[in-house]
Amino acid sequence: MKKRVLIVDDDEEICEEMSEILSDKGYSVRTVFDGLKAWELIKREDFELLLLDLKIPGLSGENILEAAKSAGIRAKILVLTGRPMKKLLKSGAGFPKEDESDSSEKEILGLCDGFINKPFDIDNLLKTIKNLIG
Repeated sequence: MKKRVLIVDDDEEICEEMSEILSDKGYSVRTVFDGLKAWELIKREDFELLLLDLKIPGLSGENILEAAKSAGIRAKILVLTGRPMKKLLKSGAGFPKEDESDSSEKEILGLCDGFINKPFDIDNLLKTIKNLIG
């Protein structure tokens, strides 16, 4: 059975491109451009992976991340963000060393299973997805 991925991003072009690429790689993909609609889908359907932008209308990606973890949603969550997390990148592995990031970044990283900064390299995205869900 195909692994299910939900892409949550307000950039419809990014959603379309990622959906096509992931579908070609054998994933079952849904896209949504609004946080409230995304949360309704997440509560109703099982996904193996959420590709979640932080800055989306309706309900922010940070709020979805917090709600998903509080609700025990088992999907892996990969944050896609245009928000610069330069301090996080300096640590090498994409996760902060002590005192290298602000509290908001630490909270986000404490809740997600990984993050990728936009613009991203598609090969790196695919490798990360494979590592998270196969």
